[in-house]
Amino acid sequence: MKKYAVLGVALMFMMTACGGTQYRDAKEDKGSREWGPKEIKMTVNTMVGSMYTFLKDEYKKPAFIEVRNFRNKTSEHIDTKMITDEISTNLIKKRIRFIDQSLTADAMAEMERGMTGMIDPDAAIPVGMLKSPNFYMTGDIRDNVRTVGGKSLQYLVVTMQLIDLRTNVVEWQDRQEFLKASAKTKISF
Repeated sequence: MKKYAVLGVALMFMMTACGGTQYRDAKEDKGSREWGPKEIKMTVNTMVGSMYTFLKDEYKKPAFIEVRNFRNKTSEHIDTKMITDEISTNLIKKRIRFIDQSLTADAMAEMERGMTGMIDPDAAIPVGMLKSPNFYMTGDIRDNVRTVGGKSLQYLVVTMQLIDLRTNVVEWQDRQEFLKASAKTKISF
């Protein structure tokens, strides 16, 4: 019995080692029926290029952006945070600033400690240095799925906006569209 258990473990180890995971370049993804790397990369490239051009050529002032409510309104699971993280990462590399409000309470507590006199004044965080966002980056992903000639057609639209907080005016908006055709899968038992 022990002999079979050892043989089974060895066989599983060999199958795992021989058929291991393969890594590919996400930029070379051909696309699939589900939302994946191809759609993410195309969306990020469109939005980063368009938003950067707006901020540098038209807005021409320092922008402080906070990511808000990027919603998935499609029929499939799409991790919207992955998209907004990649957009913000690419824009930060281009020197566009983003505001993260998640640490504001901690920063305020540090400022209060600095005002007690217990903290070295040279190391204390000064009051009045926090930045407020002047734009919210928001948007959504929507789809329409239909069947045409035995194929499933999914029309996806990703829309993003920069909303000026002083005026609630949408100052910038762009979209990325996808039309995906795939053979309908037949379910059989």
